[in-house]
Amino acid sequence: MNLHAGEIQTGSRLHFGLLGWGEAYVRQFGGLGLMIEEPALRLAVAPSEVDRVVGSTSAASRITELMGNLRARGFALPPVCIEVLEAPREHVGLGSGTQLSLAAACLLLDSIAQPDLAADRLAELTARGRRSGVGLHGFLHGGLIVDGGRSSDSVAPPLLARYEFPSDWSVLVVIPEGPTGLHGVEERRAFRELPSVPTAVSDRLCRLVLLELLPALIERDLPLFGEALERIQRLVGETFAPAQGGVFANNAFDRIAAVLRDEGCVGIGQSSWGPALYGFRLAGNSVDLDRLAARCGVDRERILVTKARNRGAELRRSSGATSVLAD
Repeated sequence: MNLHAGEIQTGSRLHFGLLGWGEAYVRQFGGLGLMIEEPALRLAVAPSEVDRVVGSTSAASRITELMGNLRARGFALPPVCIEVLEAPREHVGLGSGTQLSLAAACLLLDSIAQPDLAADRLAELTARGRRSGVGLHGFLHGGLIVDGGRSSDSVAPPLLARYEFPSDWSVLVVIPEGPTGLHGVEERRAFRELPSVPTAVSDRLCRLVLLELLPALIERDLPLFGEALERIQRLVGETFAPAQGGVFANNAFDRIAAVLRDEGCVGIGQSSWGPALYGFRLAGNSVDLDRLAARCGVDRERILVTKARNRGAELRRSSGATSVLAD
């Protein structure tokens, strides 16, 4: 089978929180979050005499395993070279593992002219979306995502809502030094040991999403959006406190949050297990990133200003054609 060279690009994922889990719930987890443009992930595929993954040692095992799984499922994938052209830091709360797996799967399937972009199918092929569907649906659609949690029969959480995020709201991301967020075996253990979320807390979270955060987003009211998001973050942090040692995983959070507020940010929170922190502000107001990094106590490379990514991943083929997933 001929293989078509190509490239795929997606962004990163901010996760704002899960809405509830435990025996009292018919559906588990549910969640919301936002796709952002940077840090970006870019992969390229080309024919090769043997399978190779270049540009990232840490990504090699995941991509190699994925190629083996695709062949085991009957996909006639010839030897390929996958090059990691650009990639976010791993295990800092930006959803890099999910974006890498989904991007590699889509790129490989497209390269053999067998694209299968249904959310459930991608989740099955990559073993992603087992708890949160934000990264999965964000990869396909971009924007702000709300997923409905998994039932016992769900392959992946269904997409409940997807909204364009205002282009004039910028996003500041700070990645403090220190331990990475829980992942892999440690994350699975944490969820086994965490107590169920009280139904009153889940009810409050759902109300905050439905009757405060989403209306503020639709009406482009940044202060109200920020207030709702910070209330959500506080409640979510309390549910995760037994596993991460406090409402937030990084003891630098309060200090950095104060700096971000000085810079006009609202909706300040921790993405997933952290340590990545974020805040929102009106775009167009300049910020001295070197000074901001110094105030936050991080290296300049660990702080960035970006914007929401309101589109799905982009495929660029060797023919010059470009397509946006789920467009």
